Amino acid sequence: MTGLRLLVWPLLLLPGAWFGWQALHPAPPALTLDNGAYLEWGDCWFETSWLRPVHCGRFHTAPETGAQPERFALPVVYLAQRPWRRERPPTLYIAGGPGGSSWLEADEVDFWFDWFDVADWPGDLVLYDQRGVGLSDPAVGCPELQALRRALLPLPLPTEEAYQRVRDATRACHDRLQADGVDLARFTTADNAADAADLMRTLDVEQWTVYGVSYGTRVALQMMRDVPERLAAVVLDSPYPPQVNPELADAWLLQRAFGLFSRICELADDCPQTPQQLDALLERAFERVAREKIRLTVRDPLDGSDLAVVYDHEDLAWLLFEALYQWDVLAALPESVRALGEGRLDSAMRSLIQDSVDNLLDDALSDAVASSVDCHDAGPVAQHAAERQLALHPRVAAIKRFDWAYHACRYWESGAAPASFRTPVASDVPTLLLAGEFDPVTPAEWAELALRDLPRGRLFVFPAVGHGVLDSHVCAADLVRAFLARPVAPAVPKCLDRL
Repeated sequence: MTGLRLLVWPLLLLPGAWFGWQALHPAPPALTLDNGAYLEWGDCWFETSWLRPVHCGRFHTAPETGAQPERFALPVVYLAQRPWRRERPPTLYIAGGPGGSSWLEADEVDFWFDWFDVADWPGDLVLYDQRGVGLSDPAVGCPELQALRRALLPLPLPTEEAYQRVRDATRACHDRLQADGVDLARFTTADNAADAADLMRTLDVEQWTVYGVSYGTRVALQMMRDVPERLAAVVLDSPYPPQVNPELADAWLLQRAFGLFSRICELADDCPQTPQQLDALLERAFERVAREKIRLTVRDPLDGSDLAVVYDHEDLAWLLFEALYQWDVLAALPESVRALGEGRLDSAMRSLIQDSVDNLLDDALSDAVASSVDCHDAGPVAQHAAERQLALHPRVAAIKRFDWAYHACRYWESGAAPASFRTPVASDVPTLLLAGEFDPVTPAEWAELALRDLPRGRLFVFPAVGHGVLDSHVCAADLVRAFLARPVAPAVPKCLDRL
């Protein structure tokens, strides 16, 4: 009987342990604001464990008179830190894009549990989807464009015909959304910043940490302008300041990517080529692919079947651009480019093309929200301004020559932000800026631009790192952890000495 009692007693204690553990991690308040925004907690849409405290709910944005739909319902996931580690304000994570989800689907959210454990930040973590994307209700997208991308993969079309088809599909999406009563002017950075600020208020926490990555940094910067009193600290990972016009920066970014490729041998001891030799390898590859094209079969990310694809030399330019996002593929690029110039396709290049197709056919990013945000933020772009950028960057002018005429912003009716939106954000909120030296899409120069008006900001540029520094370098996690513990005077991790 003694042995039996020893087996039974732990079972009897489990309910008490469960209720005690939950009592240490209660759901935060869920307030209704004067503007009508409110938060409601409910059941999670994914499997949970009592060992990992998590709360799920829906944040309902403030209603807007005369707009349809009246408001958005945004999914919220609240990961509670262990009580003995809850030393600082909670962190609101703002995803990139624009139009990107926060990976909160039932088959994706496990990523965040692992990420939270590795980050080990001294506070709770709050995740949500921005309006119109992911699990937002309603969510808006462009299935017309998704279907066209798939249809174009095996077709070696003339460049301008491909542009025309993309324009027609995008225009069809725009017209359908407008016919359905969707107000495309309701998807803006200002709206996203206001939603985030309201979400913080509904949780009844006075001070917050905000972590933004890529486009999420633009939302965070707008919050630093609008509600600085609520921000204890801000982390800007791969900053994208509002004074940057993405349409006008595109030619420079692509030409810069070619320059970054020529520097790759700085990163690897077994890469002997000079920058001039790497440039020659790249030109040889462009010439070969322009004549013969890259033809192969990849795995369809939707059903695993074979999918035929054709890449021309202009596709190769963007493939190279995308490769620079990933620090772990940089060292293999020179040999892959050499192989292309010799008429071969090595395994590393095949893998890059597979990743490119996976990203192209992924519907996690809303094209409709992306166009609305970008066109609204940037405002009208004059043709002569676009042509001037082509003249300044002749190496990519042939690739970019049709951009202005066929750009979605020539017809996408999302309004335009006031000129004041595109001015630098000046704030004395303690800010940590992280930039990757090889980031092709939010270069370190933009982080330096943002830093100029942040007197309490500190910028760290990580060598040999691409886009999204925190997920690319272990030292970045140590740095963010130290900053969140003491935003005003963080202890600089020793690992920075070894970068």
